[in-house]
Amino acid sequence: GLAAAVATVGATIFAISPLLSDIAAAFGIAPARAGRLIGVYSLSMAIVAPTVGLLARRLPRARVIVAGLLLFALVWLLAGWTRRFDALLALTLLAGAATGAVIPATYAYAGDLSSFAHRGQVMGRIVSGWSIAILLVVPLMAIASQTIGWQAAFGALAAAALLTAALLAFAPRPGAGADSSAAAELPVGPSLRRVASHRATLVVLAVNGIDMGAFYAVYAFLGSEMRRANDWGAAPAGLAIAAYGVGLLIVTLNGRLIDRFGKTRSAVASLAALGLVLSGLPWLVGTPALLVPGVIAWGCVQGVFFTAITSLATEQIPELRGVVTAMLSGATYLGVTLFSPPAVLLFERFGFPAVGAFAGLASLAGAALLAWPGARVAAVEGR
Repeated sequence: GLAAAVATVGATIFAISPLLSDIAAAFGIAPARAGRLIGVYSLSMAIVAPTVGLLARRLPRARVIVAGLLLFALVWLLAGWTRRFDALLALTLLAGAATGAVIPATYAYAGDLSSFAHRGQVMGRIVSGWSIAILLVVPLMAIASQTIGWQAAFGALAAAALLTAALLAFAPRPGAGADSSAAAELPVGPSLRRVASHRATLVVLAVNGIDMGAFYAVYAFLGSEMRRANDWGAAPAGLAIAAYGVGLLIVTLNGRLIDRFGKTRSAVASLAALGLVLSGLPWLVGTPALLVPGVIAWGCVQGVFFTAITSLATEQIPELRGVVTAMLSGATYLGVTLFSPPAVLLFERFGFPAVGAFAGLASLAGAALLAWPGARVAAVEGR
């Protein structure tokens, strides 16, 4: 159920890229302007995720997840009826808010139910929901968009959210599901100060924001560039992007290897590898035989980083786990929001390879920050 929740809400930002041309055509706007949907969605989640994490500390995490899924479904049902791009932007803002409630609560729930020694394995199973989104949900939405329209594709996503909410609402639940009672009673101000004064947590949040900003800088234009270079429709572009999900699934289902190697070392090594992968991918878009293996490699190294950094985040301040995971999600989409304007500028002036170089350098900077001894992120490895 938790992996299904991640798959459902996580599909949105992945689906926008291959559908960008269709959405732009429907509203008679340029793809670059339609790409603002990603920035709006990201900004909403960046604001809502930490807010919900702070205000919903006393609520069972399962209840927060179900409520977020219901809002998510309502938003995309309404999106199918809109005829104005500004209205779609507003609805996308609400979809980001719903995702901001679901994702961090899901990660915190996984942390509640596992020891840190085995958290990479457990978190990998939850993160595999992103693989399902990419391998199954996004290609199906791309095919639906090409055959019956992008509005119907998002309508089907809304139906999936309703089904997942029903499954979670009526499924038996373990006892875990909220921050410790002492932490839950802390006012918002002291909780924020506790996180803000914890250096290792701040480094984890910053590095996650850098990684995800770099990721979406490349991903935002990958679908449209593949379609342009190869004269593809939405369906083949969506299927090519699904190769990322293959790599992600391979890694997330083997999270125990991350536990053995060490979560901090895994995160640093994967960021260094991403520096090479992200800078190289834009040069492969016109050669599908090379692009698909490159996208699979991207999924593998990103899967290592994401599983490792999420596991590390859940252990930095265990008594405020829900708050930290909410801020992790906020950092994710704050990173996307901050990286989007320079990525768009580089794309319009210098092309896709410049975006890849920018993302690659950012990943290397993130690796250096996480490896810095003063960060003290690895201190939790001995717990």
